[in-house]
Amino acid sequence: FKLKEIPEYVIDSITVSSTRIREAIRSGNIQTAHELLGYDFFFEGKVIEGNKLGRTLGYPTANLELNELEKLVPGDGIYAVEASLKEDHSAPTMQGMMSIGIRPTIGDNKRMIEVNLFDFDDDIYGQTLRVYVKAYMRPEIKFHGLDELIEQLHKDKEIALSLLKTISR
Repeated sequence: FKLKEIPEYVIDSITVSSTRIREAIRSGNIQTAHELLGYDFFFEGKVIEGNKLGRTLGYPTANLELNELEKLVPGDGIYAVEASLKEDHSAPTMQGMMSIGIRPTIGDNKRMIEVNLFDFDDDIYGQTLRVYVKAYMRPEIKFHGLDELIEQLHKDKEIALSLLKTISR
């Protein structure tokens, strides 16, 4: 065997390492992760059936089951995202927001990955969704009921749209 030492790679005085990248993704420091990776962090999941609560709240979600269980996923919270259907390469990238966490307002304590795609309501169960994580927006919060949750979802959508508009420039 031959051993070849690779010199460290430094960006803005930060040594690039897989540990730093993982820490940035887990902590919601998405911009740093993108800079260290050299591309936008993404993951993929199969769209599975959920309890359809998002639909009744006016924010239908694609519930994701990870294709690769060892794939790193951002920490719990709300994110601005772009997504595309892996099977349809001609489809445009869609904007949306994503929730990762245990949904404390609902109280089921099962960690979920849910993506609300803006202006999209097609049946995509069983398809693979590629999610590009663009920005961390806020931590997961327990609300005092569904009305308060819906009010926050309206705010989250506006924030996500604004962030995505700024990031896409």
